[in-house]
Parts: sequence; structure tokens; C-alpha cells
Amino acid sequence: MLNIQIKDMKKKLMESANLVKQMLVLSIINTGLNREGKLAEVLILEEKVNRLEVEIDKVTINLIALYQPEAIDLRRILMMYRINTDLERLGDQAVNIAQSAEHIDACEIKEQELFQMQELTLKMFGDAITAFLKEDVNLAQAVCAKDQAVDDLNKIVYKQVLQHIQANPGHADFYLHTLRIAKNLERSADLATNIAENTIYLSQGKQIKHHWDQA
Repeated sequence: MLNIQIKDMKKKLMESANLVKQMLVLSIINTGLNREGKLAEVLILEEKVNRLEVEIDKVTINLIALYQPEAIDLRRILMMYRINTDLERLGDQAVNIAQSAEHIDACEIKEQELFQMQELTLKMFGDAITAFLKEDVNLAQAVCAKDQAVDDLNKIVYKQVLQHIQANPGHADFYLHTLRIAKNLERSADLATNIAENTIYLSQGKQIKHHWDQA
């Protein structure tokens, strides 16, 4: 019975992950993309993600209270609980990106690194979810390894945008929204990394967060 309940919990988690992926895809900026109505779509999906987060939280409490799981079962439940929280936060980042994207024209963005950040962050999130589904430690480790690249791109965008603001203070609002998008992409990559780290812990019982290495 517990195994069935855990499978149902995982199914809900994957439903939430698919919604978050849609949010991220809708929120990103691309040259020539018609942004009309995108924010509204993202906000509708956010409501669904928030409802699922509450449902999964309740399932977690009920499973622990009713079955008092141990070992791998307990680890699986707790990791899904953590991933559930990360998915809700990823949804928040997608909303922030979509809000800022409403204020800028992708054609005017000079920082190509921002587009690289978007592509890499989406890749990390997709791979993190796949790694969790398959409990693929190697793929999860590859996700973690990409996080520094996103951080480095974010630093480049930050420096470039500051230079643009100094040179064109009249366009500061545009540039500040660009910075906000970059920061939220960086946070999204961090959350994807969290999911990957939790997958490694689920599979191996090894905590690598903050560079810890304990079985």
C-alpha cells in the first residue's frame, strides 16, 4: 500500500514539473516571439502549481504519520517533498521572468549571454527532472556541473548591463528588467541543481549539497 501511495505522490510531482516546464518556456524571451498573453498564461499555470504543492505537502504528512516509513521509502518521500518546494519556487522565478519580459523587446537585448543562460537553464531543469524520474546519478551530477556556467554568464550580463546603464541612463528601466531576468534565471538554475542533488541523495544516500560528502 505504501508503494502505491509513493507512486501516486511521484505522479503528482511530475504533473507539477510539467507545469513548471511550460511556465519556463512561456516566460523566456526570444527575438521575434509574440509575448502577448504569455504572462497571463504563466499566472494561470502558477495557480495550478501552487495547488499541487499544497496537495503534495498533505500527502507527505499523511504518509509519514500513517506508515512511519524507514530507509529508502522515507528518503524517497522526503526528497519528493523537497523537490516539490523547489518546483514551487521555480514557478515563482518563471513568473518574475515573464513579468520583466513584458517590459523589454528581445530585439534590443545586446547581451547574448542572457539567451545562453535561458537555454542552459531550461536544459538543466529538463535533465534534473529526467534524472529524478530515472534515478540517474550520472545525469544528476552533470546538471550540478553546469550550475557554475550559469553563474559565470550571470556575472558577465551584470557587468555589461551596468555599463549600458552608465552610458544610457535614460534606458535604465529596460536594463534593470534585463538584470532581473538574468538573476531569476540564475536562481532557476540553482533550483534545478537542488533537484539534481536530491536525486543523488535519493539514489545513494550521499549528501553533496554545500560540498558535503557523507554516506
